[in-house]
Amino acid sequence: MAILLAKAGRRVTLLEKTPAIGGRLVRFRRQGIPFDTGLHFTSSLVGILGQMLTALDSIDNIEADSFPWGLKLPDGHHLHFPNQGRSAFYDYLVQEFPHEAAALRRYQELETEVLRNTPMFDLRAPVDDALAAFSELDQLTLDTLFRQLGFSPELAATLASPALYHGAPPEEVPAARHFRVSYGFEEEMIRLKGGGDRLVDNFTRALDRLGVELRTNTHIIAFQEFSDAGHARSALLSDGSALAFDDLFCSLHPAELLPLLPPNRQRGFRRLLAPLQDTCGFFTIFATVDNALPCPPHLTSYLRSLDFNQILRPDRNEPFLSTGAILSHDIRTDGTPVQCLILLAPAAAPPNAPQPTPAEKEAATLTVLEHAYEAWPELRGHLHLAAAATPHTYARYIPPGRGAYGVRMTTNAPRLMGRLPIRNFYGIGENAFTPGVVGTLLSSFLVARQVLGEEVYQQLLPADFPLTFLRNGIY
Repeated sequence: MAILLAKAGRRVTLLEKTPAIGGRLVRFRRQGIPFDTGLHFTSSLVGILGQMLTALDSIDNIEADSFPWGLKLPDGHHLHFPNQGRSAFYDYLVQEFPHEAAALRRYQELETEVLRNTPMFDLRAPVDDALAAFSELDQLTLDTLFRQLGFSPELAATLASPALYHGAPPEEVPAARHFRVSYGFEEEMIRLKGGGDRLVDNFTRALDRLGVELRTNTHIIAFQEFSDAGHARSALLSDGSALAFDDLFCSLHPAELLPLLPPNRQRGFRRLLAPLQDTCGFFTIFATVDNALPCPPHLTSYLRSLDFNQILRPDRNEPFLSTGAILSHDIRTDGTPVQCLILLAPAAAPPNAPQPTPAEKEAATLTVLEHAYEAWPELRGHLHLAAAATPHTYARYIPPGRGAYGVRMTTNAPRLMGRLPIRNFYGIGENAFTPGVVGTLLSSFLVARQVLGEEVYQQLLPADFPLTFLRNGIY
């Protein structure tokens, strides 16, 4: 958002609460081994992500490898998705579930209809309201759609599996929102070389070129001045200084924004936030695998249950019902090759729960490792633990929430993108529109289009974009 505003000629100050920008894009190292914090994989660069990075002058040096992905069902059925386009994805599922081919094709048609009527997936698409494009499938839960189509539990779990990438259970998430997240992974899943650090470096250079003032370890304490029209005009910052502004763009968790509002604005916003709940978090294990056991890069999710409502609501059910294994090849600081393994298991992340004790964390580590060995027995004896993280760990380094994807996307959740209770406040970020790096970036483009106006917005976009799936007509 800061880059877009600065490119439009605005004077921009970027406040970052932590010591450095990047959030969950940033990698960390243990014994010289790089591990990804949040950006483990994403959808293809040939599409909306490539468009956005090009428009942000941040596509240079961004390289990606196709990242094979699959699913292990509880009955041992191992699905290896082709990663060669959305059509190939559904052709493969028809082969795997031949008795449900007609219902599966109907599901594909419904997804296609939603994508065709979502103009925001093409940054240049002329739209009357870029925040609109909602259909009846935005009010129908994914679970309800599965029941209407008569899917078997195995096929329903397969099609629900991208919920692991947005965190909302099928009983709550609108089918259309699930489609908007999952289609990119159906088309192609990729892994960025160098992880999210490459993106952060490019963003940092763009901010510097545009003269954006960056203040780290700084956040808003309170707002000091309001106009008669209800606009906030200045804020008191944590470093003791005051900052005057015309517009404020908030990527805060909505619960963090509430106490900053004046009392007469809190009541209505509190009612708006009341139904919101965060997604589950993840218990994460970071490890390496002996080079003596060569493993191809891949993402595979092992399911111990077919019910994603149970998997993604560990606060109500047994935890760790799914284990995602992300195996990647990388380079240590000393230049030697290493096989990195990240295990992700959905875990409860209630806001007021106490931090796990060391004994509880150790027990959770052993449980997740045993689940991994159950799915991939060849790893036993070849896996070396480097670190483990609970949802509390992420909240400590990347405040404020413990949920992996911010607030859950549900049929009754209010839209937080765009204007907030103060007239010159605008909501952006992971809690605003769609989780993940694509949704986080896209919220900024949609709000920038709204605030800057169509003429200025179009001037920010390069004339020659990478073709998107939708502009190509590839469904």
